[in-house]
Amino acid sequence: MVSFRMDEDDFSRLDTFAQQTSCSRAEVLRRCLRTARLESTVDAQALTEVSRVHADLNRIGGLLKLAIREGVSDPSSHNRLNLELLDSIIQVRWAVERLAGHP
Repeated sequence: MVSFRMDEDDFSRLDTFAQQTSCSRAEVLRRCLRTARLESTVDAQALTEVSRVHADLNRIGGLLKLAIREGVSDPSSHNRLNLELLDSIIQVRWAVERLAGHP
């Protein structure tokens, strides 16, 4: 059993739906829950994360373009850029998987 408060307008609407459909109030609420489409805050968080990672990828892309244009003489800098790029790609993949509903 679940109990909650609602204002008089919502209660009146619930009664009206129950009368119109010849269902109990509980059945009206169950049917509403089954068909309700609510926006998930997890999706919003994943979108925010994807946007952040996208910005990181743009930054790394700019660094790679600079490295290609001017050359990278230091192998450690080249390796660092590769690691940053791979890390960002992994973060994007995780964010997209969460956004798609895969844990």
